[in-house]
Amino acid sequence: MARIGRPRKDPREPEEIMRAAGLEPLEPYPGSSAPWRCRHTACGREVTPRLSNVTKGQRGCVYCSGRARLDPEAAAGVMRAAGLEPLEPYPGSDRKWRCRHLACGREVTPTYVRINSGAGPCRWCAPNAPVDRDVAAADMQAAGLEPLGPYPGVDTPWPVRCRTCGEPGTPTLGSIRQGQGGCYPCGRRKANATMRHDGETAAAVMRAAGLEPLEPYPGTAFPWKSRCTKCGAIVSPRLGSLTGRSRRPGCKRCADRANGEAQRHDEDLAVAEMREHGFEPQEPYRGVKYPWRCLCHGCGTITSPTFGSILAGQSGCRRCADLRAGAARREDPERAAASMLEAGLEPLEPYTTTMTPWRCRCTTCGRTSTPTLSKIRSGRGCKYCARFGFDRAAPARVYVVTHAQYGAVKIGVAGALQRNDRIAQHRRLGWTLFYEHHVPTGDDALSVEQTILRRLRAAGHGVFLTAVQMPNGWTETFDAARVTAAQLRDAIREHQTTPDPPEPLTLF
Repeated sequence: MARIGRPRKDPREPEEIMRAAGLEPLEPYPGSSAPWRCRHTACGREVTPRLSNVTKGQRGCVYCSGRARLDPEAAAGVMRAAGLEPLEPYPGSDRKWRCRHLACGREVTPTYVRINSGAGPCRWCAPNAPVDRDVAAADMQAAGLEPLGPYPGVDTPWPVRCRTCGEPGTPTLGSIRQGQGGCYPCGRRKANATMRHDGETAAAVMRAAGLEPLEPYPGTAFPWKSRCTKCGAIVSPRLGSLTGRSRRPGCKRCADRANGEAQRHDEDLAVAEMREHGFEPQEPYRGVKYPWRCLCHGCGTITSPTFGSILAGQSGCRRCADLRAGAARREDPERAAASMLEAGLEPLEPYTTTMTPWRCRCTTCGRTSTPTLSKIRSGRGCKYCARFGFDRAAPARVYVVTHAQYGAVKIGVAGALQRNDRIAQHRRLGWTLFYEHHVPTGDDALSVEQTILRRLRAAGHGVFLTAVQMPNGWTETFDAARVTAAQLRDAIREHQTTPDPPEPLTLF
């Protein structure tokens, strides 16, 4: 009996399709999306594939494809090997399975997938296990803090009261376990006690630093007016800056003088050092950070490096540095030509540099183009053979569009036939097509567009819109009050009759 329904893409009978896949039907055809009881001829097992899946190329036997359901006993064995005793039948590989952890006796619900991939069996026994609330309270009490509420978590502020001073606070259990005190007032009192000095001790510290106090001791954190015993300058350092971890000099004038003497070089030694690096000084030495006019023995030019830059390892001569950099970047002409030939381009002139246009002939299409070696090595090729972007060899068109709201006009180029029509993109942004002129090739269209743009720029017409207002081609937009769409149309027609019109485009 003929089957009624939508015709299948595969004209073969369902039984024939299943047998071709190695499946022998054991019951009548139930439909393309219904399970069909069959026997896999390779392994002999009974399976229930769907005809729609078999016609898509799927294998009809879950056992031979590696997607068979896991045996529950094998799954239970994996859980027991991880120290878990299942408390219910196997629910599935990615579903929670109620088990008891034999090590701690707690009931947990891991999945078979996580245990089989090596995850820990019990979250309570893991290194980052949750903290018991009684243990957390004991840690707080050991730090001298009395909790005022239930345990919120390791990194959550916990309201407490200090047993020493009675002040409330909100430290975290994590900060207490890292050694912090937990009570801010008590911490400040301890810090002040360690920094407290009496007047005689403080004065002794100042004299040891070469300073004579001129007023009573004001405190560690306050400026203390003193006289430098070395230079006589009046300074006001803080005692804390002289005794803290980052100790500072008491007298800035003496410190600056000492720093300058440490950096000062003898002129004879400086001249000898410059000559050793290939420079002949042309003026007296003024200091390590001042430009020093010298003659470079490498290239014969006058340069002015600082002595400090020479000591730091810099070259000192910009011209010599550029020459060395250019020599390092210079490419062998034979290797450059080989790279072009590998890209299907035959050079028609000698190689100059990687960034200079190089006239070549494409060995595929025979056209001449001028790519740079750097672009070829970055994956580019013949612009006429490219399968993306604007096709310079195919028929094209030059168009003029207008935008009433912006008061703008634009000239552009597009392929004559292409899927993503450029003009359709402009229409979605509110532009209206005013005129289009078809030309034989994309090169012809670009020649028309660029010639007119050069003439407009020479006549003083700049870009009118921004990239936000016109995302696709904002640099070719002009003020419609100064350059009309009709004038652009006439300029395109004029270019076709006179390929090299006079510049600038004075009619605008």
